Amino acid sequence: MVVLEQCNVKLYSSAANKAEAIREAGMLLVSSEYIREGYIESMMGREKVANTFLGNGISIPHGLPKDRELILRTGISVVQVPNGVEWNPGEIVYLVVGIAARSDEHIEVLANLTNVLGDDALVQQLAKTENAADIVGALTKSHEAQAASSAAKAELADFSNSVEVTVQDKLGLHARPATLFVEIAKQFESEIHVRHGEKVANGKSMGSLLKLGVKEGSLLKIMAQGDDADAALKTLQEAVLKGLDEEEEEQPAAVAHGWTPTYVGETVPGVTASPGLAIGPVRYFTHRKIVVEVTAKDPAVEEKCLQEAIARHWQNWINCTKTSRNVQEPIRRPSSKLMPSFWMTRIL
Repeated sequence: MVVLEQCNVKLYSSAANKAEAIREAGMLLVSSEYIREGYIESMMGREKVANTFLGNGISIPHGLPKDRELILRTGISVVQVPNGVEWNPGEIVYLVVGIAARSDEHIEVLANLTNVLGDDALVQQLAKTENAADIVGALTKSHEAQAASSAAKAELADFSNSVEVTVQDKLGLHARPATLFVEIAKQFESEIHVRHGEKVANGKSMGSLLKLGVKEGSLLKIMAQGDDADAALKTLQEAVLKGLDEEEEEQPAAVAHGWTPTYVGETVPGVTASPGLAIGPVRYFTHRKIVVEVTAKDPAVEEKCLQEAIARHWQNWINCTKTSRNVQEPIRRPSSKLMPSFWMTRIL
């Protein structure tokens, strides 16, 4: 289960716009070492291709699948904006829930979020609370507590006309695939319910579907009642089997160069910058221990070597200076009298 710590909840944010709110949520994840800072730009990029507004004052900004390597571990953050921030025209957000998910561990958090979504009074309370623990408690409530709180609510009915299907999406039925499921379901007039274990959801409500907490490999029972029930069940079953997450990971294309080495000596592992074939010398650098004698064995030879080294490096310095600074003035070589004392000690 994902743990939301109070240090990852920011109260009283005055974010002026969506970008500022996303950056604040992202920096909370960075400071707690959940993500690399580059993932924040991915969260910004997500907003260009999808709407992360859940409804009732809550948004769930998260990054693109292709940038998942920037996630160090799964985690969430919450930014409270008491005065609200416009997410999209007509959509005001009070709780910004930043999500960094390497797997489906965040599904339970989404399920808890949908419980909050349906409670207007709770959303307003969390939007104004002065205690971060209130937000942590609302978003990390256990499944048992959820069941107890919803026991009094009317349960949706099962329909006799149904199909069973196993969820294929790697991250389960989170916000994006749930949205796609709802879009397909709304194309039909029939009532559509979805059962997962002991829970039944309205197939035409994203919030209701997220309450199911569906993960990869979960078995769903899709039920329909109405004139076009059979067509609805067939279409939804095919969609789930195909995979509802439309943003599949891009796999690098294999490069068929048709070349096989005639001789393989020592294999040196490396990391490719791009697909293809490169041929060139490989240089292997090692550390060499340098031993400096305390007393020179032959001072005359040592002095000659030192003077030659100084001359070479002096000329290199002149060349570098002329190149980088375009020096026109003549540069005079310093007198040997100006040599540092440690050089003289080495000679003597």
